[in-house]
Amino acid sequence: MATVEQAAVDILKEKLGDKILEIVTPRPRRAFVLVKHGFHRDAVSLLLEQFERAGISTITGIDLGDEIELNYHMRCHGAVITIKSRVSKEKPQIETITDLIAGATLYEQEVFDLLGVVFKRHPNLKRLLLSEDWPEGSYPLRKDWNPQDVKENPYNVHTGPSKINDQGLDGTTYTTNVVIGPQHPALLEPERFLFKVDGEVVVDVEPRLGYVHRGIEKGAESLTFLQDVHLIERICGICNVSHTTCFCQAVESVGEIEIPPRAKYLRTIVVELNRIHSHLLLLGTAGLVLGYESLFQYMFRDREPTLDLMEMITGNRVVPAFNTIGGVRRDLKPGLNEKIENILERFEKRMRFYKDVFQEDPTMRLRTEGVGVLKKSDALKLCVAGPVLRGSGIKMDVRKDDAYAAYDEIPFNMITYKECDCWARLMVRVDEIVESINIIRYAAENLPSGPYRVKVPRKQPKGEAISRVEAPRGELVHYVKSDDSVHPYRVKVRSPTLANIISFREIAKGGYVADIPTALISLDPCFACMDRMVFLDVNTNRSWSWRLDEMKSLKGEVNGR
Repeated sequence: MATVEQAAVDILKEKLGDKILEIVTPRPRRAFVLVKHGFHRDAVSLLLEQFERAGISTITGIDLGDEIELNYHMRCHGAVITIKSRVSKEKPQIETITDLIAGATLYEQEVFDLLGVVFKRHPNLKRLLLSEDWPEGSYPLRKDWNPQDVKENPYNVHTGPSKINDQGLDGTTYTTNVVIGPQHPALLEPERFLFKVDGEVVVDVEPRLGYVHRGIEKGAESLTFLQDVHLIERICGICNVSHTTCFCQAVESVGEIEIPPRAKYLRTIVVELNRIHSHLLLLGTAGLVLGYESLFQYMFRDREPTLDLMEMITGNRVVPAFNTIGGVRRDLKPGLNEKIENILERFEKRMRFYKDVFQEDPTMRLRTEGVGVLKKSDALKLCVAGPVLRGSGIKMDVRKDDAYAAYDEIPFNMITYKECDCWARLMVRVDEIVESINIIRYAAENLPSGPYRVKVPRKQPKGEAISRVEAPRGELVHYVKSDDSVHPYRVKVRSPTLANIISFREIAKGGYVADIPTALISLDPCFACMDRMVFLDVNTNRSWSWRLDEMKSLKGEVNGR
């Protein structure tokens, strides 16, 4: 029986023939297909027709010198089929695919913003991450980009005109603009949302991203592969282990590095601890948003043993610095298994209580049931990921579909709910915590013997790889391209929040203003993860970052002038 990637390649060869310039299948469940300019739409259409529930994971733009290569990473039944097309750097234009798959909308905007590729017939092609007063013709991810070109005032930010619907529910134009953010008490991270409301009902919403864009992808090009592990870990303070796992897997694929079985199990344990930590934080914050402050306090109290366990295993509570290329940095200490089991057993009892709260508490059900509905068809069309996808009844989980680490050896259940609302998305996370407990328990009891790390060379061979993991918020994608040096030629990160935020417009429309926080929190957005900021002195070319206390101090100096 043909594999998914082989079936995809066969159908593309049959239908496109000589329009295909190159086919590479570097490893199972991966294929890279380069097509002639203009035939990327045909290739994407064929994959969408051939594979039920196929979608797009992201689009990677790569500066190749005279050309810019576009990589359309299509997820097809657990495999990733990458359709490649190239455009001239002098006139970088290509047809949009948003009419074929709506989930590509933000990915095309991202490539337009950072590499200057114009997607013809895109419904709303404008900046996604960079500010509106960013200099025209200055594209940070091009190899010839010069920071000296950026001489605009970075604090003079204009949002630009809105293009969202002005009509009310009855076709009139009696709507009101309600702007939330970028600085707002309800948002822990800076992000801007423009809501069109008709009375108490949301008519439309337009998110504006990029307020914490840190240029990590660009920064990764100037560091070694090993140094990049530390940089990548700082993309997100919550799902950092998922990011390093995903990046290390990509580099290991490029270098054909096989990590020891023990390292796979240790990675799985720490990744699942990371998932528990993330889900508890989200569920507690959801309680706070819903006015259930005691639930928030309980959740954060019971989150502490998870962090204690993370510290026992890795030496750090929040940023574990555990993964490395070739395995992990530390082994499990002798006698730690018993402590792990004791903590998991106590925590498992607490989760039974929390599940009863989410299932039976009338206030919780009233505020979440029927709110923020994302129909199954819309979830597939928008290519959302993780608990958002599974909360709409779609069985899709990278741990099952494209198994990595030790997930192909560890039994666990994929959690789905068919209600398609905020309650379903929260319940997916509640049940996934219980599954994570079982996964950790199994991995600790069946931990293979042997080494936990292999030595790897600093320089990686020429090649490319696409890596996926199931982060707490959903499918996380890292693309790494090497040119046979100690530095990566290109690193691309697509966080699950970028995949899910596009659905916010869908779940907020038609709902009440009071339900906006509930709808947003059910997506578990991480804007730092999605935007990925460094400060740059254009006169000296020096870059640096500020701590929160330093920013507050600077604010005091500015206000005192």
